[in-house]
Amino acid sequence: MSYTFFAINDLPYSMFRFITHFKLLFFVLLVSGCAAIGIMEYDKIYGKANVENRINQTNISPAQIQNFHTNIKPILESRCVVCHACYDAPCQLKMENVSGIERGANKELVYNGERLLTGKIPTGLTELNSINSDILQKTRAQGFFPVLNERQQSATANTQASVFYRMLALKQQHPLPDDALLNNSFDLSLDREQQCPTIEEFEQYQRDFPLAGMPYGLPALSTQEHNTLVNWLAQGAKLPEPSSPTQAEEKMIMLWEQLLNGQSNKEKLIARYLFEHLFLANLYFQENSDSYFKLVRSTTPPGEAVALIQSRRPFDPPTKKAPFYYRLIKNNNVVVAKRHMPYPFGLAKLNYLKELFYQPDYQVEALPDYALETSANPFITFKAIPAKARYRFLLEQAQFSIMNFIKGPVCRGQIALNVIEDHFWVAFLDPDYLDQYHSNDFIADNSELLQLPAATSDKTLSLLYWRQYAKSQQEYLTNKLHYIKSLNLKPQELGLNLLWAGNGNPNATLTVYRHFDSASVLQGFVGQPPKTAWVISYSLLERIHYLLVAGFDVYGNVSHQLKTRLYMDFLRMEAEGNFITLLPKAQRRKVHEYWYRDTNPEIKDYIFSDNFDHLPETGVQYKTDTPLLELYDLIAEHTNHSALNDYNIEDKNRNRASKTKHQGKIPSHKGIEQKLAQLQHLVGAPATLLPQVSYVAITSPEGDYFYSLISNSAHSNVAHLFAEAERRLPKEDNLSVLRGIVGTYPNAFFQITTEQLTAFIQAVSELKTEQDYQHLKDNFSVRRTDKNFWAFADKLHAWYKNYQRDSAGLLDFNRLENR
Repeated sequence: MSYTFFAINDLPYSMFRFITHFKLLFFVLLVSGCAAIGIMEYDKIYGKANVENRINQTNISPAQIQNFHTNIKPILESRCVVCHACYDAPCQLKMENVSGIERGANKELVYNGERLLTGKIPTGLTELNSINSDILQKTRAQGFFPVLNERQQSATANTQASVFYRMLALKQQHPLPDDALLNNSFDLSLDREQQCPTIEEFEQYQRDFPLAGMPYGLPALSTQEHNTLVNWLAQGAKLPEPSSPTQAEEKMIMLWEQLLNGQSNKEKLIARYLFEHLFLANLYFQENSDSYFKLVRSTTPPGEAVALIQSRRPFDPPTKKAPFYYRLIKNNNVVVAKRHMPYPFGLAKLNYLKELFYQPDYQVEALPDYALETSANPFITFKAIPAKARYRFLLEQAQFSIMNFIKGPVCRGQIALNVIEDHFWVAFLDPDYLDQYHSNDFIADNSELLQLPAATSDKTLSLLYWRQYAKSQQEYLTNKLHYIKSLNLKPQELGLNLLWAGNGNPNATLTVYRHFDSASVLQGFVGQPPKTAWVISYSLLERIHYLLVAGFDVYGNVSHQLKTRLYMDFLRMEAEGNFITLLPKAQRRKVHEYWYRDTNPEIKDYIFSDNFDHLPETGVQYKTDTPLLELYDLIAEHTNHSALNDYNIEDKNRNRASKTKHQGKIPSHKGIEQKLAQLQHLVGAPATLLPQVSYVAITSPEGDYFYSLISNSAHSNVAHLFAEAERRLPKEDNLSVLRGIVGTYPNAFFQITTEQLTAFIQAVSELKTEQDYQHLKDNFSVRRTDKNFWAFADKLHAWYKNYQRDSAGLLDFNRLENR
C-alpha cells in the first residue's frame, strides 16, 4: 500500500472550498451547540427569556423616573453613549435613547465594505419612541439580542442574566493594566473583529477576553458610578417613557403639520421637498433650546399617535396604502455631536417658507410618482417648484446643507470622504444668476444628464460606471459651456458679482476639514489658505444632497457604496472648475494641474479635457502675482467675511481672508494664541505625526481654554478611489490651530498650564519620529489609560456645552489613539 502526500496548494480549488466550508460549518455547529447548552442552563436557573418579561413592567414609579433622569442617565451618557451611538456603535448597541438600549445588540456589521447584497433595515428603532413587545419580537427575529435581563425579574437574574451588568462587572474584576499604553491584546481599530456575546455566551467571552469589560479600552467606572448602575439593573433597569412636547411646542407642531399636510398638488410637492431635505435635521422652535424634533412620515394624521413609516431613503415610496402624513415628533435622543445638525424651525422659518414656496404663483399640474428612476432625480421630481426658490432654501442654511453629507448616515465615511481634500474653502453662486442667465431653463433641459447613482443602486457593480458617469458629466459640461458661450458674457460679468455675498448671512462662505473618515463644516474661511476651493451652484448643491444624503443607504451593498464615491468625483471637479474660472485665464490650467498631480492617464484625459480657455477672461482685477491667494481675500471681502467666526486664533501672519473679528462666544486669550500661532506655520513631520484631531486644554489663572489641533494630510490628488497612501505627500502636511472644539471624533487629549505652553509648542515643533511623539504624550497628554481620563472628559464636555452651545453634543471616543 502506498500513500500520497500533497500540499494544500495542490488541491483543486473546488475541493479546497469544500474543506474550508466544512470546517466553518463544523465550527458554527460547535458554537451553536455550546450556545444551546448555555440557553438550557440559563432557562433552568432564571427561566426562559421572553421580551414580555421586561415590556410588561409598566409600573415605573415617579421616584424611579426621577432616579433615572438624575442619577442613571448622566452616567449612561458620559460613560456609554460616548462609544455607543450612531450606526458604527460597537455591536449595533445604540444607547442614545431608551429604545436602543431595549433593542440590544447585534453581531452583524453595519459598515461592511464587502457586503454583496443590500442589508436589511433593523425593525423598530425609531430613535424617538419607546419599543413595544411586537416591535421587540421582530428585532429579536432579526438577530438583535438583549443586553438587559428578559428572564425572571429578580435581583439575581437582573444582574447575572444581563450582558450589561456582566460587562461592567468584568471591568471591575479586570481593570486596565497599570501601563501608559495598552498591549496588543486590545484591538482598538475601527474595523476590528467584534466580539458581541449573548448572555449565554458570556462565560466563554470572559475566559477568552478578561480585559474586555466595559468601557472597553478605557478606565473603569468609579465605585460610586458602578454601584449606582448595579442597583438600577438589580431593580429591573426600568426605562421611563420619552418626554412629551410642552403645550407651547404642541401649538408649533400643529401649525407645521397643518402647513405640511395641505391638500393641493402644490402644497404636497412643497412638503415632499422639505421632508427630503430636512429628514435628518434636529429641528428646534426656539434659540438656545435643548428640545428638538424630527420630521417624519406617518400613516396616521395629525391629532393621532404617530405610526412611523420606515424607509431606506426619504424618496422611497412612503406606503402602499394611501394616504400618508408629515408629522413632527419629539426627538428624545441624547445630543451626539457627530450627528447633531440643528435647524431653526420656529415661527420665523414658517413664515419665510410660506413666502418662498407657497405664495408665489406657479402651478403643479400633476404630482410626481416614487419610481426610483425619477424620485432619485430632484431636477425631475421638483421641476414645478422654481429653481431659484429651491436654491435660496438651501443657501439660507448652507452649513446645514453641506453638513448633511458629513454628519448624516456616514458615521464612518472614508468611502464618501476620500473624495475631498483635507481642507478647502467653499463659496456659492448668487441665486440671482438663475434669473439673470435663465439657468432655470438650462437645468430643466439637462435634467436627464443629472441622474444620480441611487436610481441604479440595487444593480450589480460594473467597472463601466465611472465611464458612464464621465460621459454624462462631460456631455452636461459641454452643454453648459455652449450655453455660457451663447450668453456672450463680457469679462466684467465673470467676476465676484456672480458669488452670493450673503448680505449678513454667515453661510456665504464655509470651511470643510476632512479628518480621514469624518469631517467638520464651519462657517467662514477658517484656517490658513487651503490648496483648493469650491464654488457651488444650485445644481451642484442639490446633487450633493441626493448623492450623499437622501440617496445614501448605509445598509447598501458594495456596488452602491462605490458608485456613490465614483460619482462624487465629478461633483468635486465641477465645483473646483467653477472656482478656477474666476482666476486669470493664463493661470487656470497651471492651478488645475497642480491640484491633480500624478493622476493616471485615463482619469487625466477626463480631468484636463475641460478647456478653460473657452470661457471669457475673468472680470476680477488682480494686483499681485499670487492670484489664488488674492482671490481668497477678495471673496472674503465680497462676503464681508461671511461670519465673524470664533475659530481663527490671533495670528499676525494670517492671510487676510481668514482674519475675522472674534465674536466672543468662545473664550480667547491673546497671550496664549500669539504663542500657539507658531504651530500654524509648521509643515511636514510635526503635522504628520500628530493625529487628525487633538484637543488642548490650557489652564491659566483666568480659567480654562480649549483649542483644536487639526492635522491636514496632503495628497497629490484625490481623484482615485484606492491607494490613498500612494498619493500622500507628508512633506506638505500642515496644521490648523483653532479656537474651541472642532471635530467630533477626538484622537488625542493634551492638558497643560500656561507655564508649560512654551515647552509644549517647542516639543510639537521638534517632532521628527514616533518616539518624539510618545515623549510629547508622556509629558503633556491625557491618554485613554490615564486615571484622570473621565474627569478630563467631563470637563471637556461641560466646557463644550457652555461655550459652543450651537454645535455641542457628546463626542465620540471610538477613535482615541493608543500611542
